[in-house]
Amino acid sequence: MLFSQLETKRKNIMTEFSYQDFLANYVVGMLKYNNVPIDSYGLRCMDLRLLKEGQAAIYWSSYFNKWVAGAVVFTGTELNEYGELKDCSCFDDAGHEDTFTDWSENDKCFVIFNNRCHDCDINILRYADLFSKIDISLNANIVNSRMMPIILCKDSNVAEQISEIVEHNHDGSTEVITSKNAEVRRNMLGDNSDLVEVINITDVNASDKIQYLNHAHDDLLRRFLSIYGLSIAGTGKMAQQSVEEINGNDNVALVIPYEMVETRNETLKRFSEVTGIDCSCSLAEMWEREDRESEAQTDIAEAEADKTEAEAEQTEETTEEETTEEETTEETTEETTEETTDKEEEDDENK
Repeated sequence: MLFSQLETKRKNIMTEFSYQDFLANYVVGMLKYNNVPIDSYGLRCMDLRLLKEGQAAIYWSSYFNKWVAGAVVFTGTELNEYGELKDCSCFDDAGHEDTFTDWSENDKCFVIFNNRCHDCDINILRYADLFSKIDISLNANIVNSRMMPIILCKDSNVAEQISEIVEHNHDGSTEVITSKNAEVRRNMLGDNSDLVEVINITDVNASDKIQYLNHAHDDLLRRFLSIYGLSIAGTGKMAQQSVEEINGNDNVALVIPYEMVETRNETLKRFSEVTGIDCSCSLAEMWEREDRESEAQTDIAEAEADKTEAEAEQTEETTEEETTEEETTEETTEETTEETTDKEEEDDENK
């Protein structure tokens, strides 16, 4: 199958789905699971389900007789204190169903939520839509920047001559013509010819707009990754932004990854207590590196702040000492002046 041969509507749909998978791979790769008794593929499917549906479950499968990860649907009529249905049904990817009562306390079913809001991740869908729109604009600009002249001919004889010229031009071969057609060629190529008119429906000068769309694509990817605590190098720094502000944004961006790790670990902690299997969730290596770099930047900023504060205190102490010395000098001067005045008065009296 060639992508270029598909109809436009199907192209756009496939492009958006492709971007959904592209962005989901970034987010799924953000987390790693330690010692969970499910294979890596099952854990990846579970994370994708958490992103798309907002919840998933690790449960004991009566069909496979082992721990599996699957979809969860809340059932029944009884609600817990948070307004959630207390019972649930779990499904593996093969469609086998297991039902559980009071899932929050059940030792055979452990429901995991994607975040504290118990919601799916709509960012992947939103950004996939934006990326696909940029691609549509990019494709339109590429087509519009082609040189695509439309040649209007006075009659079929001239049209035939033009077609031969274009064909020979594409082939790069030498053209041989008869004297019969020489006058037509001269008129056609002459400055004052009225046999041929060329209409341009594209603009080759518009090709410079393509770079702006590429830059928008990069900025959008940077914006998406910053939501999940991963910064990439680029020219997205605005003129009025300082380095400290950018580092501060990196720190804020780590909030969501930590929240996703924490909500998974809340369930895995209960799973470990019940099964005796010590398992957990943590950030992948690249995100841990981002975290370390962010902490290092924070330490540097705090050290600089402490240094600035210490210098300010030292300056204040020095100023106070200088002020005290000036006051002491003034008092000494006043005392000396008073003594001199008293002595002069005493001398005057003696005289």
